[in-house]
Amino acid sequence: MSVDIEKELTFLRNLPGFGQYLARGLRGIVDAVNGLSQNISADSTSTLPAPTPIQALTVKANGGLVHAVITDTAALQKNTHYLVEMDTDPSFPQPQVFHLGPSRTMAPIMLPALDDDGNAQTFHFRAYKQQPGGLPSTPVNFGGTSPTPVSPGGSQKLTLIPSTGSGTAPPTGQSAGQGFGKTLFRPTQGPKRKSTTPGT
Repeated sequence: MSVDIEKELTFLRNLPGFGQYLARGLRGIVDAVNGLSQNISADSTSTLPAPTPIQALTVKANGGLVHAVITDTAALQKNTHYLVEMDTDPSFPQPQVFHLGPSRTMAPIMLPALDDDGNAQTFHFRAYKQQPGGLPSTPVNFGGTSPTPVSPGGSQKLTLIPSTGSGTAPPTGQSAGQGFGKTLFRPTQGPKRKSTTPGT
């Protein structure tokens, strides 16, 4: 939606003297606000709905390198961002989040085939898109409804540090599919510091 004050402007234009000038000034402000909203993919009056999901995510791996490409043929507004999530668990309880910006291609990344104890590990991927002023789309898995595990190959050993999430989602990292976040603000997280002042 856009800011719409056409009824008010019509009334102002009919005021004698300054009315037409006030209406012209307000018209310029409204046009500027609505133009900016369109360019940054935000709504000046509310939160944009989630965009349509991407069509597919393709992932390829070899020798420890993993490459991912998003397919999205839907109509797009400028400043749409793409995100990829990765987790060793197919339910994505605490995924690592990769922000691709406007790109639909994730640069190749190195991933370890083994965890710290030498156990083989695989990774699951999914992707979605979001406009800065809106909600994220429904994630699409690599492999469809049941995510296909990806073995990076190679012999690297590393258990990844648990993710802390993205955007305004809680910093536990246990709220997947958030992107920039689903809420505009997030309050300070963590326990309150106890006062050392007697009687407080």
